[in-house]
Amino acid sequence: MKRPLEFYGHSAFTGRNWKKILTEQQCPFLGRKCIKQRKSDPEQTIGTCIVGYQGKSLIVCPKRFLENHQIFLDSIGLLTARGSQFLILPEVAMPGGSVDYFLVAMRGDHVIDYLGLEIQSLDTTGSGGIWNAREDLYSGNLQERYQYGINWKMSAKTILIQMHHKAESFETLGRKLVLVLQQQFFDYVSREFQAAHLQTARTEDSVHFHIYDCVELNRKFRLRLLDRKSTNVLGIERMLKLGKGTGISEQEVIQRIKAKLPSAIQLHV
Repeated sequence: MKRPLEFYGHSAFTGRNWKKILTEQQCPFLGRKCIKQRKSDPEQTIGTCIVGYQGKSLIVCPKRFLENHQIFLDSIGLLTARGSQFLILPEVAMPGGSVDYFLVAMRGDHVIDYLGLEIQSLDTTGSGGIWNAREDLYSGNLQERYQYGINWKMSAKTILIQMHHKAESFETLGRKLVLVLQQQFFDYVSREFQAAHLQTARTEDSVHFHIYDCVELNRKFRLRLLDRKSTNVLGIERMLKLGKGTGISEQEVIQRIKAKLPSAIQLHV
């Protein structure tokens, strides 16, 4: 089967009111309109969360990993100091580029601890086939096979370069940087890059890989944490052999966290 499996958080195997879902274009993981715009029409979103490919269910939208805040709950154990509340902050600027999310432990107005969290889904190629599937679903005539591919190489190189640029900052600060990705993607990275040194996660390592599976249960797709691996900045260098200045002070990071607090989402544990 080679077709999109989930649109706007709803399994394509369910007999829902697809005309309503596809017209409203609401992402349940963001609580607002989907942000995956169609290039030829910025007002129109595509809405694909998961696609079928070579017998696997592959996540093609990073926001899909936000379901129930599970990836943040799975990362709390990496915080060495616990606050009275945990906050999720999106898009915090760091050397090397913005980090997708910060998980921050707060006690009153004080930042007690924090970690960075990056999410990497897979990218599709030939997305015209995915749009055709969306149109067919709208008309109630979804087929078994559509033309599209998966851009494994570009997705892998992009995220590994980003991780290398950002990891040195976190390691210097004595903090953790987590990469959330799917098992099939991690398997590809392990085959195509130098990854034999990645080991069962150790607390002392600065870079952590949280590896998830996407499984279908009762006609709904669910994320399941399968494994944790870790390394340090030198380990990421072994994978890419690249480098860039990434210095930043603890005080600067705290200031950037506090500037983002108005947009924080409280994580209920």
